[in-house]
Amino acid sequence: RASASRALSGSSLINARTRERIQTLAREHNYTVNRRARDFRLQRTSVISVVFMLDIESRQHMSDPFFLDMLGAIADCLAEHDYDMLLAHAPIANVSELSGSRVMQQSDGVIFVGQGKQHAALNALAASHEHMVVWGYPVPDRNYVLVSGDSLNGGHAATQHLLSLGRRRIAFFGDTDNPENAARHDGYLKALREFGVDPDPALKVTVPFEMRRAREVIAKVAASSPSLDAVVCVSDVIALAAMSSFQARGIRVPEDVAVVGYDDISLAAYSSPPLTTIRQDIPRAGRVLVETILSLINGAPVTDTFLQAELVVRRSSGAPVDDEAT
Repeated sequence: RASASRALSGSSLINARTRERIQTLAREHNYTVNRRARDFRLQRTSVISVVFMLDIESRQHMSDPFFLDMLGAIADCLAEHDYDMLLAHAPIANVSELSGSRVMQQSDGVIFVGQGKQHAALNALAASHEHMVVWGYPVPDRNYVLVSGDSLNGGHAATQHLLSLGRRRIAFFGDTDNPENAARHDGYLKALREFGVDPDPALKVTVPFEMRRAREVIAKVAASSPSLDAVVCVSDVIALAAMSSFQARGIRVPEDVAVVGYDDISLAAYSSPPLTTIRQDIPRAGRVLVETILSLINGAPVTDTFLQAELVVRRSSGAPVDDEAT
């Protein structure tokens, strides 16, 4: 029985000749594995919950392209491992309330995409639910396993790029109340200091993630800050909203105001002009999140994973480029 089970699951513990013979017999007799019986025996569900930490205050939605790209990456990798996905995408005011919900109780593990402002609540969940991993930023006193982009160096690279092009009145667009965005702002300030530029508090603008509201906020900034010559944005969505708002007021991008985004969502290369941005390798991030949660479930040793940030130069920052579709 054990040999047949391993052969049907493609295990390398069974030699190739025996494995193929058993799989051939299974096909001839139209035999398929009863997943419900298998999961019952293993005390598993073959389900992974995925919770997107949507920002409630800005009415952030799953239609945000970053979330959609991440969702696709996670779903593809789960399918490769024969796992189903339970998606929780409604804004959640307090994630600790999920403790007794289907999200935690009817899945083998949980992936949280983002920390939002709920680090303490995530810590509380981690105390009683060991099979969870978070996409976010390393914060002090953390009890959960983390997969993280390099937000500090990403914010630094974006700002340094603009400074190297001669821009000096550089604004920062985004809400810095969550750890990832705060780190991007720290990188922005670090680059300004290195170039001897004093940060102007008026150029730090809290901009919501939701596109329509972002455009409204940015339009007011454009009207009141004529000396602005560049913007670092905490996301590509905000960067696209900024370009749209500027262009609607006759402000040219990048001639009058250079714009740099963050994430490198799939639309970034096809905006007008194409968007310079900091690339987070979203397909790899989704795969690492899945592989990390499966390792936790299987009792394998797990460590935090940190992914590098990469500057992708396109026309929106005013730098000379050869290929706008990079």
